[in-house]
This record gives sequence, structure tokens and C-alpha cells, in this order.
Amino acid sequence: MFGLLEDACPSGTVPIRRTTKEDLIAIRSMSNNIYPQTAAAPGIHRAQIQMQEFPDHSYTGVKGNIAVYNPDVKLGDSYAEIHIMNGVDENVNSIMTGWMVSPTMYQGTGYSYFFIHWTSGGATKTGCFNLVCPGFVQIDKTIHLGAALSNVSIPQGPHFEIAVSILKEEDGNWWVTMDGISLGYFPANIFNNFTNPGSVGWGGIVAAPNPPTGISPPMGSGLYPDGKYEHSSSIRLVQYRNSSGIINGPHEYTYDKINDTPSCYGVRDPVYQDVENGYTFDFGGPGGDCGI
Repeated sequence: MFGLLEDACPSGTVPIRRTTKEDLIAIRSMSNNIYPQTAAAPGIHRAQIQMQEFPDHSYTGVKGNIAVYNPDVKLGDSYAEIHIMNGVDENVNSIMTGWMVSPTMYQGTGYSYFFIHWTSGGATKTGCFNLVCPGFVQIDKTIHLGAALSNVSIPQGPHFEIAVSILKEEDGNWWVTMDGISLGYFPANIFNNFTNPGSVGWGGIVAAPNPPTGISPPMGSGLYPDGKYEHSSSIRLVQYRNSSGIINGPHEYTYDKINDTPSCYGVRDPVYQDVENGYTFDFGGPGGDCGI
């Protein structure tokens, strides 16, 4: 599918994308662009499903099969992702994974890339994408974090997805899987506010160019969601695991729909399909003049 699936690295090594000085400059400028819009990070828009937060209720995992598309992003960044999070503002601790289109990070290329991201300080002090900084411990030798996805869906055409999960295991660490492969883990001790994460979510995020111009990139397939998954960007088998180890989905009245720019993007309610597809919803939109 991507990375080094056919030619694994030698024993004792893992695949790492070469990081240039230009990469580091670009990544440093965009790391905080995947969290809710604040005065410090304007131009961020979300279309997501977010589980409601309740006292004494926490999560130990989140899963979803994300349809892979390749929106035409000229400037800015576009993400389709799942996440688990705790805290607010500079106290945010979070792990996120999915796919992204980012000419900012990938020096003008418009491919869709698999990514992971973590932070223990709202992405302003700690954290990074993939293996750019210490944090994620990669175990698998076949998957190249940050590699381009070769199988990409086309509206009304072939459909491809990645099945991703973030799960806290018995060792206390946070393991990331992709298509059933355990890629590695984030050690529990790199976080400072993540013992009982209070939030999980799924959906899309876009970041306008920095400095923001008011023109935002497309999200998902670039089409508004309408419940027709053959052309809108969707996530199926939407699941979370709570602190009691129970796996469940976003039942009615237990989640919030977050869509700060309905004129540019949309997100529909999750609907239970069947055992094979579970809860599924679609999201996305063309972007455009969305404001700052």
C-alpha cells in the first residue's frame, strides 16, 4: 500500500524518512495547526464528531476506518483523522493519526500521506509529526511513517481506506495500529496530563496558509457530505474504548458535531449501518473563502 511493505528494514532497524532543514522549519510552523482555533492559531477549521465529556468518564482507545482521498490542496493543510485528547489550550495532551495533504510539510507535493502526531503541551512546546522528534517508539519494520498513500479513493470510483487505532495497553503505553499492524507506541511518561483522557473524536481539520489569508483548502473528498459514501469522505467502524474496557460507538445524544464553518464544510450524524460497517458518518467540503 505504501512505505516498505515488500522490503522490510534489516533486523534492529526501522524505516525513517530523511528530515531536511526545510522540513523542520515547515513542521515547526504548522505543529499547532491541528488543534482548535485560538487567537494564537487562526485559520483552523474543523468538521468532526466529538464524544461529550462527562465527570469521571475517560477513554483508553479510539478506532476508525478512514476513507483516503486526495483533495486538491494548493496552500495550507488538510487532515482526516482520529484522536484522543485531554486538557485545553497549552495543557492539551493528545495523540492523533490519519492521513494528510500538506504542501507545507512536503515541499509543494500534493500527495496524501499517512501521519501520526503527539503533544503534551498544546503543540506549542512539545510534540511533533511522525519521528521528527523523540517520542514515538516504532516497532514495525515495514511501514514508513510519513510515506505517501498509493491507493486513493476517487468520487464515484474506487474506494480505499486505512483502518487506524490508538489504544492504551496493559503496559500503560499508547499503541498505534494501521490496517492491523502495530506500528509502535507512545510511552506514557512523555505525557503530563494523559492518565484519564476525557475526549475522543473523528473527522476533518484544515489549516489555512500561515499567515492566514481567509482562503482555506478543501477537506476530505472536497465534496459536501450527503450520506452517499461513494463520493463523500467517510469514516466507518467508528468506535471508542472507555476506561472500563468497553468498546462502543457514538450513540445519539452522546456526541457533539463540531462544524465552525458550515459555508465551507459539513459533517453528518453517525448512523449505525450493520455489523460490518458499524457507525459511519461523512464529512468534508470544498473550502474557499472561509474567513480567518
